[in-house]
Amino acid sequence: MTETTNHRDRAEWRAIDSPTDKTLLGVVETVRGPYAVGEDGVVLARDETGWTTVIGAGPATDRNRLTCVAVTPDRERCWFAGDSGALGMYDTTSGRKYDYTAPMEKTSTWEAIAVAGTPDDERLCVANGSGELLPIGFDDRGCPQYGAVTEPGGGSTITALAADASACYAADTSGGVFATADEEWVQIGVDCAQVNFHGVCATDGSLLVGGGDGMLYRYDRACGNWTPLSVGEAAVYAIATDEHAAGDDDGVRAVAVGESGAIIERTPDRGWHGVDSPTDADLWGIALGATDVAVGEDGTILEHETRHMHERTTPRRSENDDARSNGGRPPVSEATDE
Repeated sequence: MTETTNHRDRAEWRAIDSPTDKTLLGVVETVRGPYAVGEDGVVLARDETGWTTVIGAGPATDRNRLTCVAVTPDRERCWFAGDSGALGMYDTTSGRKYDYTAPMEKTSTWEAIAVAGTPDDERLCVANGSGELLPIGFDDRGCPQYGAVTEPGGGSTITALAADASACYAADTSGGVFATADEEWVQIGVDCAQVNFHGVCATDGSLLVGGGDGMLYRYDRACGNWTPLSVGEAAVYAIATDEHAAGDDDGVRAVAVGESGAIIERTPDRGWHGVDSPTDADLWGIALGATDVAVGEDGTILEHETRHMHERTTPRRSENDDARSNGGRPPVSEATDE
C-alpha cells in the first residue's frame, strides 16, 4: 500500500549508526538498496540489518577518496570515482568489484560521474578538477572504450554530472551548464547565475541545478527556459527526485541537501520547503527510495522512511575487494563471484 503524502511529511529524518567516521560524499539507490561512497575509498551498503562496509579501500585498494557515485540504468551496478584517477564499479548482484583506475593515464581527481543511456546502451562520463570530461562506452564484451577528452567549460571545474536515457549534463564552478547527446557538449545556461554550482539532477522533462546561497535553477527542456528558485540560505550540494513517483515533474517529490545539514523538500502540495534536520554536518549526497538517505561529514548518515520497504537481498562482501580486476563488467547472466 502506498503511503500518503501527509504521512511522508510527518516522518522525520533520523541520524543512523554509521560503520565509518570517514566523510561520505555520494549515495545512490540500487536494486539492493542504497550504496554510499567516501573518504579512504569506502563503499557502504544498507540492508534490513543496517549499514555495512562492502569495499574498504577503493577500487585499487590504495584508499584514495571516492568523491562521486552513479548507478546504471538497471540499478544493478554502481560506478564510483575519486582522487588519483580512482575509477571503479561494483556489481550489487554478484558482489564483484572492478578497477579501472587512471583511464587514459588520467590521474587527477575525478569530481563527478554519471551514467546515461539504457541498460542495453550505457554511456559513462567522468569529469575532473581541470574541467576535462571523459566519455566511456562499452564494447560487445562489456569492456570500457574511452572516447576523446573535452573541456566544455574552458577549464572550469566540473562539480556535478547527471544523465537520463538520452543525454548527459554538466555543471561547473563558473555558473555554466552543458548538455550532450553524443560527444559534442553545448552550453545551455545559466545566464547571470552568480553562484557556484554543486549539484545537478535530471528528470524526464526538466533539469535541477543547485548552488550557493540556497539557489536552485530549474531548466524546462521543452522551452529551453531557466527559472531561479530561492530555497533558503545554505548552499545546495546535492539533489534527487523520486523517479518512481507518478505525475509530471511538478508533481514528483524532490529533495535537496547541503551546507550545515540543510534539507529542503519539494512535495506536490507544498512546493519547496525546509524540513527539520537532526544534524549540523554538511550533507554531500542524497538518494530517494523506499528509505531516503542523505550522507555527509564524518560518516553522517540520515534516513527518512517514505513507504514500506521493498523486499531486498542482503548485499554480500566482495570476494574481490583486495584484487584488481582487468576484466570488463560482468554479463547480466553472471550471478556469483566464485
